[in-house]
Amino acid sequence: MAVDLYLILGSAGAKRRLVLADLVSEGLMPDDRAAVLLSGAEVPDAEGDAALAKSGAIVASWTWAKPEIEFELPEGATHLFLVADGRSNPVDQVEALHELLPMRPDLRLARVIFVADAALLHAKPELEPWYDACAHYADVLLVSRPEGIDQKWINGIEKRYRDQAYPFLCEVVRKNRLKNPSVMLVPEARRVAQVFDEDIPLADESDEEIEAAMAENDKYFARTRGGTRVEHIPDIAAFLPGGAA
Repeated sequence: MAVDLYLILGSAGAKRRLVLADLVSEGLMPDDRAAVLLSGAEVPDAEGDAALAKSGAIVASWTWAKPEIEFELPEGATHLFLVADGRSNPVDQVEALHELLPMRPDLRLARVIFVADAALLHAKPELEPWYDACAHYADVLLVSRPEGIDQKWINGIEKRYRDQAYPFLCEVVRKNRLKNPSVMLVPEARRVAQVFDEDIPLADESDEEIEAAMAENDKYFARTRGGTRVEHIPDIAAFLPGGAA
């Protein structure tokens, strides 16, 4: 039986590990075993790491040998949480996962969860296109770090996407906890993007035709003739402590 895989998007500092600890502790069944894969580029997070350890999750790492994502499935895991590199382009990582999954019959994409850092967006509204890119692939939007921000502004995050008919589930994370974690883990697609749906291209199509079909199916995958992405999103690292690499 394939293991359920959850892709966790969001910027570094969004408290994704704390949110994951709550999802693992309260959202899974007693016989389930969670494994959390952190990017090799992730820095230690004392609070988040302690919470994950307390949750009982297996914590391992994945590496990004661009353009490929590489990791081993920890033995005994029934649910796998792949935490995207929060200082890199999320579209690159989604595309890499899309290419990996057909080669991994032991995995099934259950959901894409976007942990959106409200404090960062409130301070840097120019990052909205980066958040939009993550939301495009999300089945679940979890708004983290809302403390000290006007509730009307927080509500505006969800309203903006609802006005565009985004079907994802949405919740504001309060004190690093969710109201009903198990609901967030139900393996049901609620995303705008269709890249993880059944493949459209036929086997006898050329690589160029397949790439063209993929680009048409997802605006963020589209590239110019020079190879750069048509949809530009900000370099998130430039807005985080330590700056761009």
